[in-house]
Amino acid sequence: MIERLRINVPSSIRDSERTLAERDRILAEASAEAERIIQQARQQAMEMVSERALLATARQEAERIIEESRALARRRTEEADRYAVQKLEELAERLQLLLREVNNGIQILQAPEDEEADEASPGPSKGA
Repeated sequence: MIERLRINVPSSIRDSERTLAERDRILAEASAEAERIIQQARQQAMEMVSERALLATARQEAERIIEESRALARRRTEEADRYAVQKLEELAERLQLLLREVNNGIQILQAPEDEEADEASPGPSKGA
């Protein structure tokens, strides 16, 4: 029986050593996997922070561009309004000049008619 124990004990010890070695290997693999997962999570967190920062910067830039565009549109509208007023004023001046010329032409054309009508109408004579 002691002989059997001598034979069985070393094999039990070897089995125990193998079990311990297997446990150590599994723990090492689990630890490596946990470290890899932690690294991956950190990387994803960094990317998310980076994406958020990029998104915030992009939003700010978009808001700046929109505001700049609105200001430019306001300036262009004001410039266009000033130009239109200027051109309308010039046109009004030309039309007034043209109207004066037309009225003068009408007066000139009507003047001989008025003189002829005055001469033809019996009225008080100049010498009487």
